[in-house]
Amino acid sequence: MSDRLPTTPPLVIGRARERDQLAAATDVRRRDGTVTVLRGEPGSGKTTLLDEVAGATPRRVLRTAGVEGEAVLPFAAVADVLLPILSHAHELPTVQREALEIALALRAGDVGSPLAVSAAALGVLAAAADARPLLLVVDDFPWIDAPSQQVLLFVARRLATERIALLLGVREEMPLDPAIWRLPTIALGPLTAEESRELVRTLPVRTSPAVLETIVERCGGNPLAVVETARTAGPDLLDAATALPPGSTLERAWSAAIDGLPATTRSAMAVLAFSHSTRRDELEPVLADLGLGADDLLPAERRRLVQRDDEHMGLRHDLLRPLVSARTSRDLRRRVLHGLARHAPRDVAVWYLAESTEAPDDDLAGRLVEAAISARRRSALEAAGRAWARAADFTADRATRAARLLTAATDAAISGSSTLAETWCEQALALRDDETFAADVELVRTRALSWLDPARAVDGALRAADAVLPHDRARAARLYIEAAVPLTMTGRLREMESVADRARTAGDDTLTGLATVAHAYALVGRWTDAHPLFDQLVARAADADPLWDAQALVAGAQTGCFLERCDDARGLFGTVTSTARQVGAPLVLAFALTAHAEMDWWDGRWAAASADLTEAVEWADELGQAGSRAFGATLLARIDGARGDIASCRANAEAALRAAGPLGIASIQVYAATALGAGALAVGEPATAAAHLGRARRAFDDMGALCATSIPFAGDLVDATVRAGDRAGAESAVAWVTRDAEHTGSAYAAAVAARGRGLLADDHDEAERWFAEAHAAHERFHAPYERARTVLAHAESRRRWRRPGAARALLLDAELTFSGLGAWPWADRTRLELAATGHRAAGEPTEDRTEDGGSLEALTPQEFQIARGIADGQSNVEVAAALFVSRKTVEAHLTRIYRKLGVRSRTELAAEFTRRRRLPEGTP
Repeated sequence: MSDRLPTTPPLVIGRARERDQLAAATDVRRRDGTVTVLRGEPGSGKTTLLDEVAGATPRRVLRTAGVEGEAVLPFAAVADVLLPILSHAHELPTVQREALEIALALRAGDVGSPLAVSAAALGVLAAAADARPLLLVVDDFPWIDAPSQQVLLFVARRLATERIALLLGVREEMPLDPAIWRLPTIALGPLTAEESRELVRTLPVRTSPAVLETIVERCGGNPLAVVETARTAGPDLLDAATALPPGSTLERAWSAAIDGLPATTRSAMAVLAFSHSTRRDELEPVLADLGLGADDLLPAERRRLVQRDDEHMGLRHDLLRPLVSARTSRDLRRRVLHGLARHAPRDVAVWYLAESTEAPDDDLAGRLVEAAISARRRSALEAAGRAWARAADFTADRATRAARLLTAATDAAISGSSTLAETWCEQALALRDDETFAADVELVRTRALSWLDPARAVDGALRAADAVLPHDRARAARLYIEAAVPLTMTGRLREMESVADRARTAGDDTLTGLATVAHAYALVGRWTDAHPLFDQLVARAADADPLWDAQALVAGAQTGCFLERCDDARGLFGTVTSTARQVGAPLVLAFALTAHAEMDWWDGRWAAASADLTEAVEWADELGQAGSRAFGATLLARIDGARGDIASCRANAEAALRAAGPLGIASIQVYAATALGAGALAVGEPATAAAHLGRARRAFDDMGALCATSIPFAGDLVDATVRAGDRAGAESAVAWVTRDAEHTGSAYAAAVAARGRGLLADDHDEAERWFAEAHAAHERFHAPYERARTVLAHAESRRRWRRPGAARALLLDAELTFSGLGAWPWADRTRLELAATGHRAAGEPTEDRTEDGGSLEALTPQEFQIARGIADGQSNVEVAAALFVSRKTVEAHLTRIYRKLGVRSRTELAAEFTRRRRLPEGTP
């Protein structure tokens, strides 16, 4: 890493368009932040362009670069970038500052979550950028350590309000997190033939026209190949037939140059090739141990194979590394690696020894275990997994080796590296396949596979559970519980019910077991069995750990929502969300936000639900959790549809289907069809709505579900078929939801069934009886949107039976609720009905629908989150920490929030936000 500016910008030939794009992205006059990925094949000039930008900018430059095979120290690249500006860490919340210091090995302790480190890194960079705009340059991004990659990607997504420009250099052939390619990208293609000729002319070589054309033709526009081929050919090259290297490829040119060096120089180059560092003070002692010195590198430096300055020395290009390695004898390789280990920090030395030691070696395995534990404490779980797996390679005892592989798989699974987790599970089973150990392995593998291949996850878990059941009922129960999750995802609810029964029979009474079984029973309509289990969850919630038991608590809360016990369900959340934010647990946070949004949907808190879902979807994107993203997107689509935003509804529904398709998550088909049906119904297309909702019903039945509240489309299906004039379809829908109400006791299902019968009634008295029953059912379950729909339908019925006066009060009631929710198509429909009754409004609607109208719906999801935090009494720093954004982002959003809500201070904001937030709930 370097914080110094090059004194002479590098010479760049061509690339005019790309250089203009980079200049625009890094212009110091910009008030916003930018991120740019510079992509190209090896030798395409990425580093040269990055050097040019860094040399020309007045921004403060912070740099780091990855080296192939050297990403062994967690957060090493983050340290390169942050250490020069770490004085700004004093502005961070304590939890974040301590997490960052532990990650950078500046203090002892356990991080808890890499998210806290990411948020801290963003805070330090934002604070430094306030003093002077920053340019972050990260070359060879795929080769920096994985924890640093996660931190930098986190930062890249949150630069909108910061005076920071981030440049990431990547090679085309390297496998990368798909999130990289969603960032703005500049692709470097080959130079034109004329640009290649110009590049050769700038070099201190003399070539005949024929030789020049041969170089241009053979190098294919790759700048590095052009330069090195011309240089290797020599300054006196006149005859292409005899002087060009055989084959004239870049590797052959370099190979010829390396082979022509003295043996001592090749040995010195081996130290550079195998080293994890370029610092002279770390490399010169290693050279001395081998009887060499820095001057032995001079012949390689003259041939431009090595570059040095006062502090660093290394190979000129990473493509040279495998060429030098291939020419290093086994004995010299061992001596170099042992020398590097002697002079390296302990955590790095163990990896040098691992490259030079033959297995088994239990002492080395023990040191690798120490490295794994250290990485885990710093919350670098993928790095910890790799260290555990490497320790297993050197472990002599098969059982211990298997146990270490299982630990590696566990850490990988938790970190989200599911493919690695599965690989290490397979290796562990090959070493030890007794039923108890196999059950433990399958538990980890099921969790790793649940979001990758749910069907295979289920099969492995059930096989292992059945095998271990006669010997260990507790392990069998845990596997049955684990299998229930992917069974739910794939829509195999009857199998899920059977698995839940087996878990209960096996005697599982853990919080996770209670939550999972209650969830299963609620979905298949066994509410009588689900209620007591939910009661147990509520009773034990106070003693639960809000982080470690979070999955059980959130799943239980979702079950409570299904059972129409939302008040009890809210109590289960307790401090789950706040704890997840405090320690930085994004998987827990995304799950909790989505479940909470379900309750807010029912309670009429749609602005809050939309904000929480938007954040949950963003976390799912960052974590690569396609299934979680799909669920969140369909819930957003449902709100969009009810509000009449058809474009957003379709976009979210389609995105959910794309994300869930490869995973076989059947329930997403129902969720998506439900959202599309809700949108079509809202904008007055009942036939289209009925088609979507009919598909949802068929898929719902195929899954074996019998719980109208789990995917609430029953009311839309009844209304759509009635409004489309399909009486037979409406009667079928009413009979269908009636069976649900009778089987489960659902108030929502009972209200919808009664509403449908009221709409289908053949006389006024019959309609009134059914609507009275619907209103009574609504009293048992608070659902403002559905209640307003019933009130509107009742008013329409009264007007149909020529009682407009009796309809007016109902319509005013419904219009107030729809406006409070932002369900504008329904509010418009209600106003038309009011006009048809002869009612004349005294003024404009109670909620202005323009951006500056003072409605919470005018706030963006992030603005809503910030306003909610301020209303709850948090400071700007506390809100920034909770939402994992910078303080400057909060301040920028507050200005817009004040304007949109028509307030001038934090006190006014808190009072006004709290008042407006209550409107939908308080609507009569």
